[in-house]
Amino acid sequence: MSTTKLTRKEILTEDPVHEYLIRLLDLLREKGKVIAIVALAAVLVVVGAYFGLQLLESRDRRTQVQLGKAMDLYHARIDPTALDDPFGKGSVPLFRTEEAKDQAVGRAFQEVINASGSSKLGVIARYYLGLSQLRQGKTKDAIQTLEQVRNNTRDLTIGYLAKKVLAKQYFESGNLKGAQEILDGMVRDPQCSLPRVELKVELAKVYAAQGKRDQALKLIQETRSETVGSNLQSRIGDQLGRLEESLKSSSGTAKP
Repeated sequence: MSTTKLTRKEILTEDPVHEYLIRLLDLLREKGKVIAIVALAAVLVVVGAYFGLQLLESRDRRTQVQLGKAMDLYHARIDPTALDDPFGKGSVPLFRTEEAKDQAVGRAFQEVINASGSSKLGVIARYYLGLSQLRQGKTKDAIQTLEQVRNNTRDLTIGYLAKKVLAKQYFESGNLKGAQEILDGMVRDPQCSLPRVELKVELAKVYAAQGKRDQALKLIQETRSETVGSNLQSRIGDQLGRLEESLKSSSGTAKP
């Protein structure tokens, strides 16, 4: 029985699957270098991403330690016998003066901000830097710092806390419209995690200061009904009572 040796072309014609395999092998031989380069590039991307993530995690850990240290300094006590190093007497930091404490706190939070930018850690650091600036009487700087935090999307709770502090500063400085806008916005915001009854009390105070007596009284009654039976009833009730008496005893106030 004779055998016939098929040519390459005939093999390709007889078997489509075989044809595909042969063409694939030819392609690999022709494009082998290109494919190897692409594969190597892919490996380098994966390795780079891995070590990049490792670097970011390491940096985040260092920044977390920095933030923890800054928080410790923020809550440090004043002790005339303290050493130059606030941690010189142990793990609890001590400062000789408020001025020395404020300077150290400002530097510590600024270092965190420089290291973390607009990340969640940076947002927290900015919030506490703003509080520190307020404590030093640097109201203008504090307001600028807190304004950078109020609308952040990294940490909504810190954003709402910054808004509450800003509303208080605006109220005390006579910017009643600004205080009202902030407080009214938070009361209406379903995502706001701060106690609404406390925000409503502050908003009622703003209404009263603006001469909006009816709006203030309405909000007082609404807030009082919401605190009945809660652990806030006594504390909030006292504030509402004083504010309500002040409104009822006043005369000639402007209505909205």
